[in-house]
Amino acid sequence: MTPDEILARMVETVPETRPFFEEKYGLRPGEALPVSDTGADLYGNLLDGLVRTVLQPALATPERDEDLLRRCFGFVEEVYAIDTEHTRGAVYFQVLESLLDDREYLVNAIPLLRGTIRESVSKMLRTFEVVGYEDGLPPL
Repeated sequence: MTPDEILARMVETVPETRPFFEEKYGLRPGEALPVSDTGADLYGNLLDGLVRTVLQPALATPERDEDLLRRCFGFVEEVYAIDTEHTRGAVYFQVLESLLDDREYLVNAIPLLRGTIRESVSKMLRTFEVVGYEDGLPPL
């Protein structure tokens, strides 16, 4: 997946992000998303289109939508698997670190974290010495 394909993949996997991107790119409902020059917007698209608009509200809701959260973290894992400094950095700084914005986000996300995403969050928690997680996350 190229950086320009990430936006389309995000909207495909998490269609709840689409209204944000329609507004951002001045599109009519259902109009095709841009397919070029969106890779440069990756950091902002992850933070504003996924994290703030969909992921954090979903993590803060008392009756969490497990399907939505699984799709969000599945997409995040997919992007993180693109082994480039740009994509991994964007996921780490915009998505994973955002779990520390509120303890509720972190606590509610932990059961959904898998693979390299879980390992990265665990390392981040140890590095930042997050109270209660100084030893990182427990194994699954």
